[in-house]
Amino acid sequence: MRRVIHFILLCLLVSQADGESWWAFQPLKQVSPPELPGLKNPVDQFVLSRLREQGMTFAPKVTPETRLRRLFVTLVGMPPTLAEADAFLTDNPVGAWERQINALLEDPRYGEHWATMWLDLVRYSDSDGWNQDAYRPHIWRYRDYVVNAFNDDKPYPEFVREQLAGDELDGDNPEHLEAAGYLRLGIYEYNQRDVRSLWSDVLNEITDTTGDVFLGMSVGCARCHDHKFDDITQKDYFKLRAFFEPIIWRDDLTASTAFEKERYAEQMGKWKAATKSIHDEIAVLLKPYHDRKWKSTVDKFPLDIQACFHKPVSERDSLEHKMAYLVARQFEEEGGGPLKSMKKEDEVAYEALKKSLAAYDDLKPKPLSPVMTATAFDGPHSPTVIPGVEEAVSPGFLSAMPGDASIDSQKKRLALAEWIANPNNPLTTRVLVNRIWQQHFGEGLVSTASDFGRKGQRASHPELLDWLACEFVRNEWSIKHLHRIMLRSWTWQQSTLHPQMKDYQKRDPDEKMLWRGRVRRLSAEGVRDSMLMLSGELLAEVGGPGVNEDVPRRALYVKRFRNDNDTFLHAFDMTPGLKSTAQRNETTTPTQALTMINGDYALGRAKVWSKRLQDDDRSTAMLARDAMRSAWGREPTGDEIGQAVPFLEKSQDSWTDFCHVLLNSNEFLFVH
Repeated sequence: MRRVIHFILLCLLVSQADGESWWAFQPLKQVSPPELPGLKNPVDQFVLSRLREQGMTFAPKVTPETRLRRLFVTLVGMPPTLAEADAFLTDNPVGAWERQINALLEDPRYGEHWATMWLDLVRYSDSDGWNQDAYRPHIWRYRDYVVNAFNDDKPYPEFVREQLAGDELDGDNPEHLEAAGYLRLGIYEYNQRDVRSLWSDVLNEITDTTGDVFLGMSVGCARCHDHKFDDITQKDYFKLRAFFEPIIWRDDLTASTAFEKERYAEQMGKWKAATKSIHDEIAVLLKPYHDRKWKSTVDKFPLDIQACFHKPVSERDSLEHKMAYLVARQFEEEGGGPLKSMKKEDEVAYEALKKSLAAYDDLKPKPLSPVMTATAFDGPHSPTVIPGVEEAVSPGFLSAMPGDASIDSQKKRLALAEWIANPNNPLTTRVLVNRIWQQHFGEGLVSTASDFGRKGQRASHPELLDWLACEFVRNEWSIKHLHRIMLRSWTWQQSTLHPQMKDYQKRDPDEKMLWRGRVRRLSAEGVRDSMLMLSGELLAEVGGPGVNEDVPRRALYVKRFRNDNDTFLHAFDMTPGLKSTAQRNETTTPTQALTMINGDYALGRAKVWSKRLQDDDRSTAMLARDAMRSAWGREPTGDEIGQAVPFLEKSQDSWTDFCHVLLNSNEFLFVH
């Protein structure tokens, strides 16, 4: 125990002594790449300069086939088709690599793949989480917003502003409300009576996630006391939370332009006027059931929460309005709704009235697009109070990084977004650039991608990180520009094998020096999507509501439930959406092998693929060659074809076994 106390005291002393000197809080350094003969790419210049200091050098470049497969997987999440591979390999070598990179960056599949990184960070799910884990029918609009943002190469500050404060932005743009769906991604307990604690948990989670995602800082440690390691006080934490205090969840808004809303309201008025008498009868019929359900719903809550519900909207503050909202949600969600125990005669009358109403359907306008979003409360904003201290705090920025942005009392979150997205904020650019690097190289220059504090790791190449961050800002915060820089480099294109591997691994066992490429497994989505691509079943539909797992669309569109983790995708380490995830686990388990060998999904894709091959009238040798090229991304050897042909000619079942083996092969599941 004494040693633990001494350790904590030592950490506190180091924290206080180091103070403002911590590297992540320092301004970006304007550095120039070391000039090395024969190297033009700045990434290579920084990396090779460090390698040479240790008497080391790059691995050779990979073959064109391997490089192409690696490029497709990193940019669009699945290997190239044979047609795509042949087009690249027969293209004019001069500029072919640049053209291929640009083509994939303009491919809709690019946004679908890269959105996954962001959705993991913001803990996206299509369900509420915990207990009932109800499906959220409209949250997919946020998912599609992220896909479109990557495809459009939306400047990062704009991306930040729209998610944190889409409702506070000017302009008639429905996308802003879709982006503000970020504020709806947390867990919701559908039958929680202690809604005051529930809402406090929601605000804490938004605060924690915002720190993790946008700042790369674990601010949650300061919720109960000053951070033990980083320069974040408890007051800092609640100053950050205060930006989110006024938000209220909205289920009554639509992703529509002002013109669309006006036209809808006009037609809706005609329909309501024509059906007024029917609606009046329905209201009289349902009133006793609604009154009874409202009473039974509200009576289940503590008296102070009931008081919030009964208070007129014009007299509520933001917290009271939120309490009333959480009570009202249970009116429909709890106990089957108000009409569950309707009398038989009333059911008959209700159905007759609905049938009469349907006769006017030609007048009723098509519904506008509903959206799960959030806005600031129009009335008084409830204070943010530090528990135990009972001190009210106003919105403010981290004291270790003073901000110069003014805070509008009506647009608080927009002020926060402007501070985060300010080019002078040293965390924002470093964190985002590091995340992009991590996706391309398997590990960030800072290996703890969401912890740039003292408990995290320092950058392996700090000058390179700062140069990339400055280059990012200089080029209008373009993520696609970062891709091009990294993908053109020898550092990214080098082989996973090195002539001096044994020696280098002893000297640099964690491979921080970037002297070779990393072998990486396809992501969970990549395994599933690649199998569907090979079988010819993959549908190229982009966007829209989530689908069940048996629908052959990209895995991005498969409904993600927080409590249903026993799926093919979760076997390969897809995140459940319970917390922000900066880097997925990349496990190797018996379950994965059994899923691929004995599971119905992999075997089903093998059967469909084999049927497609057998329907082709070319020779067995040609079909075997194409199958292996498709699965492995390389030309099979003569010996491999020589073994495959006699096996395939034994029986029709051999084709399914052959395809099944290819799907289970390391060369299919891993990228070299």
